[in-house]
Formats: sequence, C-alpha cells, structure tokens
Amino acid sequence: MSIEDAVAKDLVPILFVTFTFGGGALFLVLSVIAENVRKYRVAERYAALKRVMVERGFRADEIVRVMNAGKDADAA
Repeated sequence: MSIEDAVAKDLVPILFVTFTFGGGALFLVLSVIAENVRKYRVAERYAALKRVMVERGFRADEIVRVMNAGKDADAA
C-alpha cells in the first residue's frame, strides 16, 4: 500500500479531526484578536473624547463624571 492509498482511504477521518480541532483553535485565535482590536478601538475613542474635553476647558471632575456616566446604567 502506497502513501497515496493510505491517505485516500483515511481521508475522511483525517479531515474530520483536522477541521474539528483546527477549526476550534482558529476560532479561539480569531476571537482573541477581535476582542483585543475592539478594546483598542474603545480605548482610542475614550482618549479622543478626553482630549476634546480638555481642549474645550472641561475640569477634571467633569471629565470623570462624563466618562463614568454610562457605567451605572450598564450595571443595572
């Protein structure tokens, strides 16, 4: 039996195992990357908002109040 015959005979189980474990690993890697990109963009937007507020002359306590305004609603 040649290697080609062995691969052809066992192709379905090989593909099943490859896609089952490889697909799960690929999903985990992509989800971690997507989550980190999302966190980066959220932090970037918060930094831009803070920068604009400082340029407009907001005081520090006002900036803190604005940045924490939506957090109480999320907890409820």
